[in-house]
Amino acid sequence: MNEEKTYWERQPTDKPYYLNGFNGTWAFTDHKKVPQGLRDFLMECFPKATRFSRIPLDEMNEVMNDVWEGPGSMPKIDRLRREMVMARQADPEDNKK
Repeated sequence: MNEEKTYWERQPTDKPYYLNGFNGTWAFTDHKKVPQGLRDFLMECFPKATRFSRIPLDEMNEVMNDVWEGPGSMPKIDRLRREMVMARQADPEDNKK
């Protein structure tokens, strides 16, 4: 798992057209245009969604704008995703389902 975080830490933050360099407000208008690194995080944020396309875009944008701190935020997004996965896997109630 540290390889993935290391990957994001190595990505440039001074190129706004790279995901880790994005410095703006998220305003997704199409599920197909959401980068994979964010899709995984968003699926963990909305655990009851059975498909990515069922997550409301406005809620997705709200979550992303709440956690995104500008360039260099992908290591944080990845860490949050991993924490949610570990919490979900550790919850005995989820294991019963």
